[in-house]
Amino acid sequence: MPPGTPPPHDGVVYRSRGMALVIGDSLQAVEAARELLKRVPTLRIALFAPGVSDLSSDLPSSINAVSGRIVSLQGYLGQFSASVRVAADKAEDVGIFSANADQRFDLVLDLCREPLLRESVLPYGYYAPGDDAEALVRALDSLSQLTGDFHKPKYFDYRPQLCAHGAMGVAGCTRCLDVCATAAIRSTGEKIAVDPYLCHGCASCTLACQTGALSFQQPTPKALKGMLNELLAERGVDAETYFLVVHDAATRHLLPAMAAPEVLLFEVNPLPAFSDLLWLTALVGGVSGVVLVMAPEIPPQSRKLVEQKVSELSAILASLGGDSAAIQIATPVNLGIAIDDLKRCTRTSALAVAVNGNSSDEKRASLLAAVDALARSAHATGQSSGTLAEPCVLATGAAFGSVLVDPDKCTICLACTHLCPSGALSGQVDPAPALYFKESLCMQCDLCRAGCPEKAITLQARFLPDAAAREALRELASDQLVPCSSCGTLFIGRRKLAVSLALMQEYAKDMPGGIDSLRMCPSCRQRETMMG
Repeated sequence: MPPGTPPPHDGVVYRSRGMALVIGDSLQAVEAARELLKRVPTLRIALFAPGVSDLSSDLPSSINAVSGRIVSLQGYLGQFSASVRVAADKAEDVGIFSANADQRFDLVLDLCREPLLRESVLPYGYYAPGDDAEALVRALDSLSQLTGDFHKPKYFDYRPQLCAHGAMGVAGCTRCLDVCATAAIRSTGEKIAVDPYLCHGCASCTLACQTGALSFQQPTPKALKGMLNELLAERGVDAETYFLVVHDAATRHLLPAMAAPEVLLFEVNPLPAFSDLLWLTALVGGVSGVVLVMAPEIPPQSRKLVEQKVSELSAILASLGGDSAAIQIATPVNLGIAIDDLKRCTRTSALAVAVNGNSSDEKRASLLAAVDALARSAHATGQSSGTLAEPCVLATGAAFGSVLVDPDKCTICLACTHLCPSGALSGQVDPAPALYFKESLCMQCDLCRAGCPEKAITLQARFLPDAAAREALRELASDQLVPCSSCGTLFIGRRKLAVSLALMQEYAKDMPGGIDSLRMCPSCRQRETMMG
């Protein structure tokens, strides 16, 4: 790509101009800098390590040796910045040692005993091989190839109007930030921002996001669903049970031979892009079991997230009368054992059923529609008695649940309804104050609890198998309106007035009309104040 070419609309461009930063704790960094320059003679290198300035006369002119210890580093391929310690409480940027006009470094070789960057997935252009000689050789090989322009897709789409990270200054959901292995996601207050240059496209944030604010785009959820449906439509009719084995490119060559007619192989890159909604879509389509094959290289945050999601859906499937073992996690090594276990444990393939009412693109609505379709399928095949089960308790942090309100604390101020991003909470003032809740819409984002001024709200992670109960609007709290002490107009809830009187008691002497003015409606209070 010629210099100056703008990045395409669907991605970003890294521009590496050949300015490398080599840092270390010892003179080992000197030999590494020499070797890197030998591989790429056109490189310019800034070398930082204790005592290296004394060797500057013996180094090539394209290596600028500085005796100092780099203490902070940030950025990515083509845009690294670093600081060096100049005093006990002071650090200064070392961009003046870069030959680039913007004083940024393009490449970093970190040979410190304690690497400066600790993310599970490191930014492009940064290598920290430690004391591993073979890893150092690989790092030098990679660095020697990283001069020029490099295009990378933008893996995600973000719709801030759906984000539940914050509202009205209250902090809420942090699921995407918690699972990002590259530190590409940061809070901007009520919303989040994703740095497309730091993002490696692991798709974990999109699996964690329950609102659909973040969605994966390489491939899109719609494209994945289409490919899955094509695969299910093309399967044979020789077996009563089918198992879908989902893997990525990293595990393709590690999979044992899977020639059995009841095994359907489906490659998805990356694996977390095949979301919990698609797991259910496969089961709705008649597959008896889904096996997710996780590569050893998958980031630990991604692995933990997939495990949590599988555990969550397994509990939900059991509550519906379905097969709790229908979704499994395997490694390439034990995949055959996992499939054999599924054959022994899972039931005959469920009837493929239509997902009624699933015309919405909303993630939560689609997921619940698939869950209810599985419940109908279990009932139709006799796997479920049809008796409605009790609520299924889920682990704290699950994306399904209820909101509990302490009626003695709640004043029905309705602050929670203004914070709720999904509309799960609603309320009214007239003809009587009341707070309502629809469980199907609740994603346990925590905004209502965090923003409740009376601390009257707690969250309960659970799943209601009964779709009608999930969709029902139920009352969480109610009150009666109190009449104005002057004109008799009903204007405020009884508990809200009581709390207001208690809070303002110490300021009563400074209030026009005293504390009793709070018992008046706004119109009467204004009139009394004007009359003096």
